[in-house]
Amino acid sequence: MKKITLLTTGLVCLGLLGACSNTTQENMPKEAKTTSNMTKKDEMAKDSDTEMKDSEMKDSDDMATMNDGEMAYDFTLTGVDGKTYHLSDYKGKKVYLKFWASWCSICLATLEDTVELSEMADDDYVVLSVVAPTHNGEKTQSEFKKWYQGLGYDQLPVLLDNDGELLKAYGVRSYPTSAFIGSDGVLVKTHIGFMEKSDIEKTLKEIK
Repeated sequence: MKKITLLTTGLVCLGLLGACSNTTQENMPKEAKTTSNMTKKDEMAKDSDTEMKDSEMKDSDDMATMNDGEMAYDFTLTGVDGKTYHLSDYKGKKVYLKFWASWCSICLATLEDTVELSEMADDDYVVLSVVAPTHNGEKTQSEFKKWYQGLGYDQLPVLLDNDGELLKAYGVRSYPTSAFIGSDGVLVKTHIGFMEKSDIEKTLKEIK
């Protein structure tokens, strides 16, 4: 009798275990499939993020290496017009930076060309000029302002490098000196001495 009871109990247990086992076997593939799908989605998301980051880095590298050369020295200078000028404000534009002096005959002879270039400037480039009062034989700031305002060239921004810091940063030893800065902030070219207006325009078109 006990044997029959034990046998019956054993069969019931085996049946129950079989049912649990079947349930487990039926659910496991679904869970495994879900987990697998989630894993694939995660991997795809990671791959997508990686591709986006790589693309962003590539775009950043392209911008950084658009022109050959070192980054131009940034500056904050006050102009004859009383405005404050920052080179970084022109990021995305090419900059023609002209260093000159009131006593320089070549500078004065080409000043009108510089003014015309400034008037022609658009979204592609900007023209800035720099004078260093009391440096290299230049007038004092007040004397220069009075003298320059008498010329009537209000359109041309003239920045005052009172400390001569910009002269040192750009290695200016004689006048005129032209510096060409790319839209990425890179100092692409420096030219010492006279430069035809057409050559200045050509250089601005060639740099990026």
